[in-house]
Amino acid sequence: MHLSELLNENAVTLSLKARDKESCIKELVQLLEAAHGVNTKGEILSKVLQRESMMSTGIGNGVAIPHGKTRLLDQLVAACGVAPGGIEFDSMDGEPTSLFVLLVSPESLRAPHVKALANVSRLLKEESIRSALNQSKTPQEFMTVLREAEARLLQP
Repeated sequence: MHLSELLNENAVTLSLKARDKESCIKELVQLLEAAHGVNTKGEILSKVLQRESMMSTGIGNGVAIPHGKTRLLDQLVAACGVAPGGIEFDSMDGEPTSLFVLLVSPESLRAPHVKALANVSRLLKEESIRSALNQSKTPQEFMTVLREAEARLLQP
């Protein structure tokens, strides 16, 4: 499952306002719920924060992939955000994080959730892709960069 299939342009922000980890996750969850037309009354936020408390999803190289599962969704959805100045996110490499991908799936969905996480991780290992996404000027440009990278690096 490709990230571009889980997003829409309304689920992408290139100017996260948050300055800390918890505020960043809250902002991403609000973006995701608004863009996908869902209101889980705090359940997604609770599940993502609970998952984050077990181990940071800051994978390094300026990337974090916070994620969670909820019984209130019937499909896998995502939101992406860029924090131009970077945010302290307890990343594995200790560096600030600037590129965020929030993935949320139904509790019953296992394999597609894991495959989506793996594909995002594989894609964002590439410095050129991270750089192009971070430097995108519009959500449309972000989506174009993402689709082109997926076409080049991931199997359909």
